[in-house]
Amino acid sequence: MTEPVSTTAGTVGGYKLALLGLPVLASLVAFWLGLRYVPLREGNERQDLINRIMACLVCSLVVGVCLLVLAMQHSPWIFEAGTRLAHAASLPGEAGFFVITACVFIACGIPGPWIVAAVYLWFERRRGKDIAELAQDAAAGLRNNKQP
Repeated sequence: MTEPVSTTAGTVGGYKLALLGLPVLASLVAFWLGLRYVPLREGNERQDLINRIMACLVCSLVVGVCLLVLAMQHSPWIFEAGTRLAHAASLPGEAGFFVITACVFIACGIPGPWIVAAVYLWFERRRGKDIAELAQDAAAGLRNNKQP
């Protein structure tokens, strides 16, 4: 007997849903961890809440995807270890990949609000400057931070 096509399509759809939903779920976990230790600003809780969620999501997606690509290129053994761990737990090997990916997304989403706040503060201190002046400030800051 042959396997129905709908089962295969459903499996592929489930994996795609997990891959696309994982960064969002991971950023929400990172956001929750951040709320546990840094309370919302008084008087503007709703806007602060939205800003933190978006910062976690953006940082998780941008930095997390880059870090995953680097890990796949330079340290594929990490994902092999995740696959072995999943098989040891009697789960499909893909579950190990998802666990490793979720850990990376969560770790990248945690500093999101602080990174976005630092970038915002940098632009806020340079309010009124044009793009050339901003580029000069950034270049000067990078030159001053280099160690001899």
